[in-house]
Amino acid sequence: MLSLGTRTPGEILEAKIKEKNLTQAQAAEKIGITRQYLNGIINGKYPFTADLGLKLTEPLGTAPDFWSEVIRAHDSFSETDEGRELQRAKDRESLVLDFELQGVRSLVDHQIDGAIQANHIGIEPQPERERIQSSYVVLSFGMKGYLYGANGKPVAVATKPSLTLKRGESLSISTLEKVTIPSRLRGRVYGLCDSLAEKFLSWSCMTILDAPFGNHLTLGLTNVGPFDVKITHGDPCLMVGFEFLAQEPVRSA
Repeated sequence: MLSLGTRTPGEILEAKIKEKNLTQAQAAEKIGITRQYLNGIINGKYPFTADLGLKLTEPLGTAPDFWSEVIRAHDSFSETDEGRELQRAKDRESLVLDFELQGVRSLVDHQIDGAIQANHIGIEPQPERERIQSSYVVLSFGMKGYLYGANGKPVAVATKPSLTLKRGESLSISTLEKVTIPSRLRGRVYGLCDSLAEKFLSWSCMTILDAPFGNHLTLGLTNVGPFDVKITHGDPCLMVGFEFLAQEPVRSA
């Protein structure tokens, strides 16, 4: 028996077509729509309408009320935590398939955004859209860090409201965002964001983020310039890009 709610109307439509031993082309002809449009409904590209429910009565032997219940049950399920997680899982599968078909190597802005929205790349808290650039996402300074002066001893400091990094001082600080990278992806730290790159700061950070990775990034900064540099919680600091791997890397035992 078909399970309502957890399956989309398109998935149930596909199952009903198979029950009748019809191909999508044959079903589309009987329904009176194009095969491309039928495929779009099955895959969720086009909405399942009440008019379509009427057209399915004769070729599939289903009543319009059946499809109304299918839509209602799925809409209700989609509003639950389980439903939202199931949709994210489907989105993740679709993303990986698209990356494979397109031969994607380095992710660009819309691919990064899609991967974040599908929770395939985890960045918490999620960055604002303007932080997602052409080939990377910009991470922010966290709240707490350690300041190293001339004596080399660490002093716990906070960046809220702000911290002044004086000439010759060093700072070790974590990013505000926690980054989670699943299999088939790799993160790459490109460097300091543009607003910091011109301020005579030397920096250190792990540059390759291999999956599975799930942590805040720790950034080391040293002021080697002639001017003080203000460090503020939430301000941009690091540029991180992402690569899609053609296959799962082989790990040594």
